[in-house]
Amino acid sequence: MPRMSTRLGPFRHPAYSVYWAGGFVSNLGTWLQAVAGSIFVYQLTQSSFAVGVYNFAGFIPILLFSVWGGQISDRFDRRGVVVVTHVISVVAAGVLALLTIAGVTTELQLVVTSFVVNTMWALGKPSYVSLVPNIVPREDLQDAVGLNSLQFIGGQIAGPLIAAAVMAASGAGLAFTINALTYLGPIVAMLYLYRAGLAGLGTAAARKERAAAAAVSGATFVRTHLWVPTLLVAIVASAAAMEIQRTLAPALVVEVLGEPESAAGIIVAAQSVGSALALFLFVAIRRRGWSRSAALVAFGFQALGVVTAALAPTLLVACLGVGLIGFGFSLCFPVLTATLQEETPDGLRGRIMSYHQMAHLGNRPFTALFVGSVAAAFGTQVGVLSGVLLAPIGFVALRTGWQALAREQGRAEATIPLEAASD
Repeated sequence: MPRMSTRLGPFRHPAYSVYWAGGFVSNLGTWLQAVAGSIFVYQLTQSSFAVGVYNFAGFIPILLFSVWGGQISDRFDRRGVVVVTHVISVVAAGVLALLTIAGVTTELQLVVTSFVVNTMWALGKPSYVSLVPNIVPREDLQDAVGLNSLQFIGGQIAGPLIAAAVMAASGAGLAFTINALTYLGPIVAMLYLYRAGLAGLGTAAARKERAAAAAVSGATFVRTHLWVPTLLVAIVASAAAMEIQRTLAPALVVEVLGEPESAAGIIVAAQSVGSALALFLFVAIRRRGWSRSAALVAFGFQALGVVTAALAPTLLVACLGVGLIGFGFSLCFPVLTATLQEETPDGLRGRIMSYHQMAHLGNRPFTALFVGSVAAAFGTQVGVLSGVLLAPIGFVALRTGWQALAREQGRAEATIPLEAASD
């Protein structure tokens, strides 16, 4: 029995299993909607610019509202925040589905719906991710974060496949209906936590402690704890290396490898496969106490992957390179995410995770713009190779963060005997 429990990891906790399943269902819908919506906008308008506007409307809320989502998360019951934001998303996505089935959908309705549901995502996501330390013990937190990353990657792979199949078989009406229903996943998960009495505001003492932490400015906490901004910089460096490959994948396969544009999908899929492989290995690495060292080594994998992808003579070699970039990302990202969740007071966790959200996803438009400009000026291979500069930045930032955190933890431990003596 202990051996089986060990193998199950965080899934041996029923609350986490329900939480993970709810998030996975919602994530499938997110990627399904992204792909089906883009296809449908193009079908309506025959305009790539319109597709760009649709995707921009879906992305910009992350930049506009993530910090607000963190503030809300630290002031209210996080379960309730998740329920409210997802109920609004169900309604918005459901209305779009009905309009599409009725055949009266317009481009503007698609853009507005994308903006609304992604605003709810930006406001609700900090609360959702901040619940993890409240439903799994500390020793399972890194594994739980790794499984959450696997959930994201699984949705990224399966969602577009479902979208393609549904759009081919039935059309956008069914695709949008399925997406609306997937928002029920997190709602059901939160209702389970309510029923189980988990992840709430806690006792009066816990609420008082959380309120005191919530009164502290998130910016002040970041400024006075060096390990926080350095870990965020490391997240930006690792995530941006992934975004560079996604942005330049079409140009890489056509201009450098001489393959059709459709092969860009293979490049993106290879990166996801590399990420998934690292996550399967992550538990064994963490249990041997190597996770922080592995996070540093991860930037070496990413640098090697960037060089391999840029200089690849064939599509297969390029896939190996981008796979290494994804592999490095998943060795690094769960460790940094778990550390931010573990070491941040509960009353500040929502805001810190909103900064984490910005570091992870908010870099995308700027990274895409930068690398696109480099590729246009100096060529696609140089654009891809520019990603190698991120590895030393991430390595130095992460090493500095680990050292700063160790110093801070050492000071905290040194105060314990004094506090005990004063008692």
